[in-house]
Amino acid sequence: MQNWTRFTLSLAAFLLVAAQSPIAQQDPSQIQPPSDVVVLAIFLRHTQNLTLEEMGAKMRERGFWKVFPPEGVKVLGWYQIMSQGHFLFVECPPAKIRELNRAIESVSYGLFKSEVYPGYDFWPIAKALIERDRK
Repeated sequence: MQNWTRFTLSLAAFLLVAAQSPIAQQDPSQIQPPSDVVVLAIFLRHTQNLTLEEMGAKMRERGFWKVFPPEGVKVLGWYQIMSQGHFLFVECPPAKIRELNRAIESVSYGLFKSEVYPGYDFWPIAKALIERDRK
């Protein structure tokens, strides 16, 4: 992945998390991510062998919008990265991981190269560290 693409994705992730996270008022080492959801960054990279019209037709033919995202998976942000593809953040209950994976596999293969990165919301920890160190 090119450096500017990594930068763009990192910036998008930072802006999404910064806009949605509350200020942490506790010891940073005690902050735990929720155990009832997993945060996933999903990159549906364009294969660039199809025109936009062909891609849209194939997405409709495969029922992309009917199955993706699956019910119970919360989209936190969905970004179109110019000339690259779709980059989205989702919260997924652990019990829905298989369903999410199947949705990606069943409707995106051949249209996108999919990449999935698990993570967690670090912003509450960063905010607590900032507050602690600025006192």
